[in-house]
Amino acid sequence: MKRVAGFTLIELLIAMSLATLVSLLAYGGLQVAMGAWHATDQRQREMESSSLAQSLLCRLLESPEVASVRDEEDVEQVAFRGDEQGLIFVAQLSALDDSEQLYWVQLLQDKQLSTGGQSWQLLMRYMPMLEMSEMDWGLLIDSLEKDGEEKVLLEDQPRALRFAYLEQLSEGGVEWQREWRQRQSLPALIRITPARRKQGALAELVVAPRNMAYAVLSGK
Repeated sequence: MKRVAGFTLIELLIAMSLATLVSLLAYGGLQVAMGAWHATDQRQREMESSSLAQSLLCRLLESPEVASVRDEEDVEQVAFRGDEQGLIFVAQLSALDDSEQLYWVQLLQDKQLSTGGQSWQLLMRYMPMLEMSEMDWGLLIDSLEKDGEEKVLLEDQPRALRFAYLEQLSEGGVEWQREWRQRQSLPALIRITPARRKQGALAELVVAPRNMAYAVLSGK
């Protein structure tokens, strides 16, 4: 009798095992590819977000106006105050309205606690500047917290940023300062330094307020 051509049981089991193995390898490769794609997409989003935040920060740090106020100690000074944690200044916010309204703008940092540890946010608070006979910086900070609008500019920062202010000395040199209080003019440059660099994180920013750009370029 002529034998009918076909698969034996062993051959069929081997073929099924090979097919299963190929399917598993293909699925694993797909998972690896999808994971790599998601990681790349996440990094791209982080870089885009960081780039937008840097652009906005540059515009904000360029915007301080030269306005004078007199504080409770009767000291006349520029409407600008800063330390390592943030700063307050007066600016026009053209994104809000196209009028010549001046706003108090505050950049400050807020520590966030979670199960994953601690992180920092960079916040922007702002409110219209009103005429006042005497400047009380503490009261202004309270008013910005209670009545001002608030936006999150940066979040999930591993550590606090550091602000610094370049002073042009009378003898001709320059020096970075940690604070800027009761001054007659704006700082020549404002610097924001991240505590630690990582991919997609904020890079160090050094920006000249528009009203000080000529002084920086001319060295005056």
